[in-house]
Amino acid sequence: MRVLSVVIPALNSASTISLTLFSIFSNNFPREMFEVLVVDNGSSDKTVEIAKKYPVKVFYCSKRGIGPPRNFGARMAQGEIVCFTDSDCVVGKDWLKRIFNFFHENPKADGVGGPVFPYPHYQNKIQRLTGELFVEDQGYPKEITKVQFGSSHGIIFGSNSAYKREAFLSVGGYSEPGGSNLELAWRLALKGRNLFFNPDLKVYHIFPTNLKAILKQQFRWGAQLTQMKRMHNVNKGLKELIFIFYFPLRRLLFLINPKDLEKKLLHFTQLASYSFGRLCGFRCASDET
Repeated sequence: MRVLSVVIPALNSASTISLTLFSIFSNNFPREMFEVLVVDNGSSDKTVEIAKKYPVKVFYCSKRGIGPPRNFGARMAQGEIVCFTDSDCVVGKDWLKRIFNFFHENPKADGVGGPVFPYPHYQNKIQRLTGELFVEDQGYPKEITKVQFGSSHGIIFGSNSAYKREAFLSVGGYSEPGGSNLELAWRLALKGRNLFFNPDLKVYHIFPTNLKAILKQQFRWGAQLTQMKRMHNVNKGLKELIFIFYFPLRRLLFLINPKDLEKKLLHFTQLASYSFGRLCGFRCASDET
């Protein structure tokens, strides 16, 4: 029986999935101790064809969204620990070993995640600046931190996480179709499960190369956060609305100073899209109630 199962949801990832799989199989970890499951979400390019060049199990999940293929993969997994990354990510060379060691050294842990950094081999300026801004916005903890309900400090990203399969399935896995990683962490924390952020567990994300895709991604993240907070009745009211508008307005004032203007303008645009997603998330949440 495999100890670790790596689940990778994929949708039209032909340009990146080979980098993802190569990084996993290049890990310094015994091959017989892990399996890799690629769950295709309806790709129309050569994602599946490329994935089959590696020793992976390929499945198909018809229900769209990031949550359904992750949950499907977890159900199909044979390992005691289910690890998640995405088809546009590159894992650290010791990623699997660090996950295995963490659970071995912390037997009461139910889940662990780590920071996501920009892939260093960027293709254009937008991609590079987006990566830099992403890291600046996160404020990752410098030491191992326990995840607390209601807090985003030490957030566990879906693209860099691992859970005991029993714990993951006990709460039904990710919400569908959205698949908010923070919502899952909060739900597990409410059940008394022990989740941790480990700064030494690293994954590198290949950001989109065009502004339209980046803004769409930011909008989706914003909407997911609002829906998740509505679900758990966290930070409702005027205080949350002020918080939503504060950061883009603050960045707008920064544009007065022409230094690094291009980066500042990109940051404002991203935060504006994220905040718009936050606002639209209210309507989605009210439609569901």
